[in-house]
Amino acid sequence: MLAASLVLAPAIASSEPAIQNPLNTPAPTQNANSCMEGTIAGGLIGAGIGGVATRGRARWIGIPVGAVGGALLGCQIDGG
Repeated sequence: MLAASLVLAPAIASSEPAIQNPLNTPAPTQNANSCMEGTIAGGLIGAGIGGVATRGRARWIGIPVGAVGGALLGCQIDGG
């Protein structure tokens, strides 16, 4: 009886599915879709448009709002 269990044990053990090692999981691919160039260009263009489009005391808000809007739009156009 002992001999039969020793003979069958390796066969049973090899028929079980292999357990994967969680440490060897592949790393997720990184998104190489950067919008840094579009953000900078859009921010500069938007600030310029905000400065030209506003007059007098309204420029203190026109330039930053134009820069932020241009940066957001530039990032979307660049592919972000």
